[in-house]
Amino acid sequence: YDGGKFVDPENILRIQESQTKDQVRQLIGNPHYSEGFFGVREWNYVFNLYTGNGNEYITCQYQVHYDDEMALESTRWRDAQCPALLVPIDVEEIAAEPREEKLTLSGDVLFDFDSDQLSLEGRRALERVSDMVLDAYSSPSVLVVGYTDRFGEDQYNLNLSQARAEAVGSYLVTHGVTRRDLTLLGRGEADPIVDCPGQVATLSVKECLRPNRRVEVIVTNS
Repeated sequence: YDGGKFVDPENILRIQESQTKDQVRQLIGNPHYSEGFFGVREWNYVFNLYTGNGNEYITCQYQVHYDDEMALESTRWRDAQCPALLVPIDVEEIAAEPREEKLTLSGDVLFDFDSDQLSLEGRRALERVSDMVLDAYSSPSVLVVGYTDRFGEDQYNLNLSQARAEAVGSYLVTHGVTRRDLTLLGRGEADPIVDCPGQVATLSVKECLRPNRRVEVIVTNS
């Protein structure tokens, strides 16, 4: 395929299991290779994704697999740096000795809207988190904290943030983090990173509040 196609990253993030071929086509278009016409279970794409550094971009190969019913079964990136662009992990060193780090991920891309169900790319991001934790810490103690923005009832936001923390913790356990070393906490709208004006949840206000909708993973050596 000659070059890649620029695609809205938000559309890739909306790819989910069980979607039909038509639904996938509406999000990311037709496959970029001639795949045949009937019973094709594998679609291949070549996307250009901006790195965030000016007009710099990288070209990424993306593959979609369908099951016998032609529903989306799984997806795959050829290069690990490509999904890392979609769901970046912000790493902050809290202390050098004893070592302590905070890894922050956007709740908007880890989860479907108003849900505690992890997205495809969200699960990939948590696999990177588990690799980072297990590679860097000999005996990690992990605190997972979920947050929402200020819109919605306090108790609802608290429950949603707790459910999201538990979903993240459960997935980390499936990738090697020991359950007894995990603490899972929902904080609702507490500890906001940004303060945005506006009392109505318009698109611009919700976008401004995006940094508050997050999951933090704080890691220390126990």
